Order: sequence, then structure tokens, then C-alpha cells
Amino acid sequence: MAESPSTSAPGTVVGTPSSPTAPVEDEGQVPTTQTPTDTVTPATETPSAETPVVSAPAPTTSVCSPLSSLTSLTGNLTTWLLTAPIAAANSGGFKEPGGTELAAFEGAFRTLLTDGPTPQVVQDLAGMGYGVSTFRNDAGGGWLVVREQGLLSRGGGTFIINLFPARNLWLEAPHADSDEGTLRQTATQLVTLGARALLITGSNRCAVTTASPCSGTTSVCGTKGLRISDAAHYGNNFFTAAHRALRDTYPDAIAASIHGMDAGDGPEAAVVSDGTSAPRPDALSNRLRDALNTHLTGTKKAFSCNAVDDSGKHRTLCGTSNVQGRIDNGAADACYTEAAAATDRFVHLEQSATLRGTGASSKAVIQALADTVPCTLTGSGLGCPAVVAQDCP
Repeated sequence: MAESPSTSAPGTVVGTPSSPTAPVEDEGQVPTTQTPTDTVTPATETPSAETPVVSAPAPTTSVCSPLSSLTSLTGNLTTWLLTAPIAAANSGGFKEPGGTELAAFEGAFRTLLTDGPTPQVVQDLAGMGYGVSTFRNDAGGGWLVVREQGLLSRGGGTFIINLFPARNLWLEAPHADSDEGTLRQTATQLVTLGARALLITGSNRCAVTTASPCSGTTSVCGTKGLRISDAAHYGNNFFTAAHRALRDTYPDAIAASIHGMDAGDGPEAAVVSDGTSAPRPDALSNRLRDALNTHLTGTKKAFSCNAVDDSGKHRTLCGTSNVQGRIDNGAADACYTEAAAATDRFVHLEQSATLRGTGASSKAVIQALADTVPCTLTGSGLGCPAVVAQDCP
């Protein structure tokens, strides 16, 4: 499944939504659902772009052959992902895995990416409380879903792998419920852009009261400081293990961490960074900022933490304490140390509520990502040559 796996990771730190096409599971346990708190984007909200009519190549046998033994889901993937289980704030629902288990999960997830869902890797993930199933989207395309199963959820997260990606990009929603709208937004981006994968947190950042030892601070949970249930600011979780496996397997891919901010009366519609606050004229974050400003409506604009002339009320929201960004940027210790330089393999996006909504401005983000990350793979995605979504027979 992977094109060119790498052998080393950067750094040294080791209620069902209302829908006429609700997913139908062929066998196995039906996923626990909870009522989504955000509005599902209607199909007409998806941005469109003119593309040449080109037939997509047929899927290879190596991609499709291991899938027949798995539980199969069908339906609208974007809508179904709104039911991803996330432990609520102050619920105590995040249970920290041990170091041995985290290493085992990272290894199993890496094998899933490189070799597909072999019986051994499915068994290994099951031993850690995760099931692997296929999802056939009603709009076309094939996906692997790695999700917690059984009665004892640990707030571990839900992870989706695109079998036929179009872009060397994956998406992360570490605050999928607390940053309202980002779960719907990243689910839509995954399908529309043809991204490699989506990582969704399994717990609210305030699910437990135990403080994170990692550097950085916030008052989001009512008290000053980070908590270990915050997937973006603590590394001992399955979310970060999946990130490491993706980075090992796709060393040149771009990881986009999608967040929300309270813009208030500031001039920013968005703040973009490469995971550092260092000025870099050619930074990926500056290119994404420029693309956003091309598509944004209204008076508020996107700012970049890596452009020396950009300033604004929220200029400090640069993601420098984001653990996944520190990993990708080669920090000596992703928990305690900010990265000294950027690799342009990670982008951190803070957005106003308007951009996270379902109106015209929400289209700007997905179009800007499409403009910034080119179609270098063979799958279908917004603005990509292959317009026919591939699927396994």
C-alpha cells in the first residue's frame, strides 16, 4: 500500500446522524454512535473545479486482495465519521497506554500502511482494542477504518486510511469536538481532497484532569495548563503513535493539523504556521496563507507565523507546542522542546468559527489546501486529473 516506506522517524522521541445513506455493516459489531454536534455540510457545499475527464486506473490486486476477510461498511463516509467516539470533557474517558503497547501499536499501524490488513496485523490491533474494517463510500472510493471496539473504550481515537489517495497529505483533528466544526471539516477534506489519511482524537482535550508534563500552556479547560487527554500536547497516545507510523511510511508527506480559534474582534480569519514562529519567506505556511487569502470573502484575512510582516491579535497561535509538529520538525524531545527549524512537512491551521462553518467562507480552506498540495498520486480528488473514484471489486 505504501510507495516508499522509510526506516526512521524524524526526531528521537519515541447517536447515528440523520442521513438517508446511513452506513450498513455486513458483519461484526455495529459501531457505537453518538449524536453529532455540528451540522453536516450538504453535498452542494463541496467546492467544485474543472478537471479533464480522465478515467482512473484500475486498483492493483495487492491493494484489494486482503480486504475480503474484513468487516465491510457502506454509506456516506463524511457523515459516518461524525459519529466517531470521543470521550467528553471531564469524563475521565482517556486511559493512557503503556510504552510497550504504544510501540506495538505504532509498529502494527505501520505494517497496515505498508502491507495492508494482513491477518497478523488485524490480530495485533485487535489485541490492543482496535478493529479494522473497510468502508465503501457511496460517492466512490475505498477506505480502511481503524477504530476502538468492545465495551471498554480508552479514548484512543479513530483512524481512516485512503486506499486510493490523490495527494501526499494527511489530516489530523486533535481537538475534533472542542474545536467545533473541525470533525466535519476534516472528514469532508479527507474525501474531497483525496488525502492519504485522517487521524481523529478519541478524547476531549479536557477529558481528564491529569496535567501534561509537556511544555506549553492553555486556559481552555478552565485552569491554566495542558492535560494528558489533549492529543496535540501529549505524546503517549495512539493518535501520536499513528502519526509516527504515517511519518515513517510517507517521509515527504504533509501533515495538516486542523484547529479552531476564537477570532473575536481580531483581523484574522486564520493563522497558519509550519510548527515554528521563525520567519521563512518560502515556507509552506506562507503559500497556504496566500491561497487562503485568494479564496476568503469578507474583510478578515489569513496570517502566517512565518511571514515577517504579518501581525495580528492572534499572531501567537503558531502551534509551536504541538507534539506532532515537533516530531515532524525534528525536535530533540517532542514533549519538552520546540523545534529549532521547520521541514515543511507539517502545517498548523487555526481558524475562526466562520471558516469552520458550512457557508461560503468554509469553502476557502478546502480550496486553499487543494491549491497548496498538488495531485501527485493516482487517486481522485478536487482538481486532480483522475475524476473517477477507484474502488475494489
